[in-house]
Amino acid sequence: FSEQHNAEVNNKKILVVDDDKGIRDIIKRILEKTNLGSVQTAENGKEAICIIKQKTFDLIITDYNMPLMNGFELFEQCKAIKPEIPFMFVTGCLSGTNTIEMIKKEGIVGCIYKPFNLDEVVNMVMNALYHTKALR
Repeated sequence: FSEQHNAEVNNKKILVVDDDKGIRDIIKRILEKTNLGSVQTAENGKEAICIIKQKTFDLIITDYNMPLMNGFELFEQCKAIKPEIPFMFVTGCLSGTNTIEMIKKEGIVGCIYKPFNLDEVVNMVMNALYHTKALR
């Protein structure tokens, strides 16, 4: 990515939601290390909804398979509150048809498959932030 591209996606507010603390911490560290902005984390969808009601985010990255509320349920509840926030899913397993239908949903900007490469995560997040900024 160019310096201009990097400047356009810096200083963003990103929420990372995952029931696995290790995954949350890795994603948070790599995004902050690459100066993509401030990253807040939530352990589950219910906690994320409470945070989303109080703050605005430029992107939400959520695990798909979580207890209490899965990533898609979080997406649907968030859309009722703040429909403008784009979503990216992190998952180890999604069936093909469901994935295609899910990605077609408005507001879902990508899917990161586990195990993931850290550079891939950064590139996907930068791309999502850049393109959603361009669309606003």
